[in-house]
Amino acid sequence: MKLLRLECYKCRRRKIVLVCAAVLAVELIWMGAFFTRQDAEDLKWGWMLLLYNLAMVDAIILPLSVATLASRSCELEHKGSTWKLLETMVSPGRLYAAKLCWGALVLAALLVIRSGLFLAVGIMQGFQGEIPWGRFGLFTLISWAVSMMVYSLQQGLSLRFANQAAALVCGISGSFLGILSMLFPPALIRCVPWGYYGLMSLVGMDWNAVTRVTRFHWQWPQPTDVVLLFLWAAVFFMAGRTLFVRKEV
Repeated sequence: MKLLRLECYKCRRRKIVLVCAAVLAVELIWMGAFFTRQDAEDLKWGWMLLLYNLAMVDAIILPLSVATLASRSCELEHKGSTWKLLETMVSPGRLYAAKLCWGALVLAALLVIRSGLFLAVGIMQGFQGEIPWGRFGLFTLISWAVSMMVYSLQQGLSLRFANQAAALVCGISGSFLGILSMLFPPALIRCVPWGYYGLMSLVGMDWNAVTRVTRFHWQWPQPTDVVLLFLWAAVFFMAGRTLFVRKEV
């Protein structure tokens, strides 16, 4: 807990709140522009349409956002050359875990607030049917789990390289691959870590090429995909932690 409080203290002036506010603003503007272009026939899908497009927006925005948060958390020690000082007081493994826990808390707060905002948007839009509280909660949990998997990768890169350009380029590439992977078959998406935002979406879309009618339906993540998500996270965690522990300071 002391290390976690230290991480929070160190990041007070890292403009983390500003980064999170920017993420929320971009998603709100994006979704607002999307809904203004929809007609009454499209809006009848209401909550399904909202969650389907939120998964797509997550695949575009969150990889870079996660990379930025990880970079903001780790670059301070690189700039101050304080790794040797820190590792005289605490083991590298515990320091790595504290930074990961800090990222988990920030992402959890960000995604809970995001879900609350879009629940309010849906209510204001007057979407038909009951409010899917449970599905929104599960959607938030899935977004957080996928984001933590990506965060494990990004933290490993941010801790390994003093130049944060390497981690940010990975985040930008992840944003591109995240949305592009939604066009891939599921077997191929499973090989793209950032593609899990769309792969584990709670809403599926069916488009009839003859009638040109789009329909949405509720769905559940496949158990195989859940297992693979945890495997990706474990690989990134172990690889990042091992490289950091063995890093010469």
